[in-house]
Parts: sequence; structure tokens; C-alpha cells
Amino acid sequence: MVSIIAKVSKSLKGIHFPVDREKCIDYAKKNMAPEDVLNALEHIPEGKYESMAGLWHAVSQEKR
Repeated sequence: MVSIIAKVSKSLKGIHFPVDREKCIDYAKKNMAPEDVLNALEHIPEGKYESMAGLWHAVSQEKR
């Protein structure tokens, strides 16, 4: 089973930081991300993310 963090990383590979939630969602859609990745990104808090680690943290917090 592949974790959501791994799926987010794959779907956002090559994205340039900083990013906001909408840019993440748009980028993931262009990379044909699976529905669970899009759902996870739609539920992260609004704001700027400076790194992939920041996104991982936001996604993992929302999954709790």
C-alpha cells in the first residue's frame, strides 16, 4: 500500500516552491493525480508552503 505522502510527492514532482493550495491542486490535476491525492490537497489549510516537507506536514495533519 502506497502512503498518501508518497502519492502527493509523486503527483507534485517538479513543482516550484513557494506554492499555495490552489497551485498544488492545479499542478496535481495536470499530472493526473489520483482522487485521494486531490482530496488530500483540497483539505490542507490555505497559505503558502515553502517546501515539500511543509506540504507533507499539512497533509499528514489533515489525515488525523
